[in-house]
Amino acid sequence: MDQTNAEMSRNAPILLVLMGSFNPPHLAHLRLLEMARDHLVQQSHHVIGGLMSPVHNDYRKHKKSLIDYSHRRAMVELVTQDTWIKCSAWEGKQSTWTPTRQTLEAIQEEARVEYNEPNLVAKLVCGADLLESFNVPGLWKWEDIDRILGNHGVIVSRRPGSNPDQFVFKHELCYKHRNNIRIVYEPVTTDLSSTVLRTLAARNCSLRFLTTDSVCDYISERKLYCTE
Repeated sequence: MDQTNAEMSRNAPILLVLMGSFNPPHLAHLRLLEMARDHLVQQSHHVIGGLMSPVHNDYRKHKKSLIDYSHRRAMVELVTQDTWIKCSAWEGKQSTWTPTRQTLEAIQEEARVEYNEPNLVAKLVCGADLLESFNVPGLWKWEDIDRILGNHGVIVSRRPGSNPDQFVFKHELCYKHRNNIRIVYEPVTTDLSSTVLRTLAARNCSLRFLTTDSVCDYISERKLYCTE
């Protein structure tokens, strides 16, 4: 039975999900999903799609610089235009902020209906910093970590200065679910971040070639981030 379940899991279509503020979205976000897909496809997995899920406005209590969800959703839709990646609106439409586990589960259920794939698995794509945040006291519920790793799995980007392999070995739940954690190496390293883009926008500097032209125009036309 265990072998059968493992085989079913391996053959199940995979939906890659990247969650974040996307304040604003940039090319490194797309690259993170592309790298995850490339890794899985090379191992003969079927990646059915990718989603970027902008966080709810209520997350402003943790990030004061967070602009309204409507803008962030619009920019994610622009940056993913003509790509294999789409924007998920589920999280932003809720009445309040929803923890990662519940969001991932809800996105998976929606996708199973949309794609008519009852065995589809939504996997969380993240950087090593998010994985290592599992150790931050009070930040995550133990049950949530267990279910994210056990029922979904994560694709982790190895970043300079991080050691996710060592973290997985030392962390009890990560080691328990180590076969459901994929650590991928990004050979093209960059310090590109949303913080950098906001700073450039605030100083009236060009954002070209850091994100898509459509997102650059959206920010410029609405004078977003110009007060920072």
